[in-house]
Amino acid sequence: MRKKIYSKVYKLMPSHAIMTDDPRLNYIVVPKPEDDSFEKDTEGCGLASNTVMTPLEKYDYYVPLPESEKEKGVHKTPLPASFLQIKEGDVKAGIEWYRSHYPKVPDDLIEIMARYNFGDLKYATRKSIRNGAKKYKKKNNNMTPPLIKGLIVKNEKHIITFE
Repeated sequence: MRKKIYSKVYKLMPSHAIMTDDPRLNYIVVPKPEDDSFEKDTEGCGLASNTVMTPLEKYDYYVPLPESEKEKGVHKTPLPASFLQIKEGDVKAGIEWYRSHYPKVPDDLIEIMARYNFGDLKYATRKSIRNGAKKYKKKNNNMTPPLIKGLIVKNEKHIITFE
């Protein structure tokens, strides 16, 4: 089926093939055929007209991970190029990236995710977090550190009625 389509493309119109080392990036550029007979002969396959142009900033290419990164276990799937362009320590850019790619995630969680990938939480261990909590309690008269900005946990009895 594939050879049939390619042979028709080469015979009917001039084309340009772009070949790279990665076979997933190879493609053929052809002009739109003048007659509609080409699309009917391909049995379900044909050329799509390029009526909608996608702006370049909407493209986000995925960069494959090397085997050494997969073995470490931090990331197992390919990462988008826009994610990799954010510099380490630039938490604000990380927050904006997460907001644009994951709009349904709450802002408080987005901040934690950005700090984990681009900021100070990247190198935090369980022991360092416990020691930080101990230091906070010592400075603030045994008050526990806040979990999230603006979140207050109260241990009181509540009455809930279901009607």
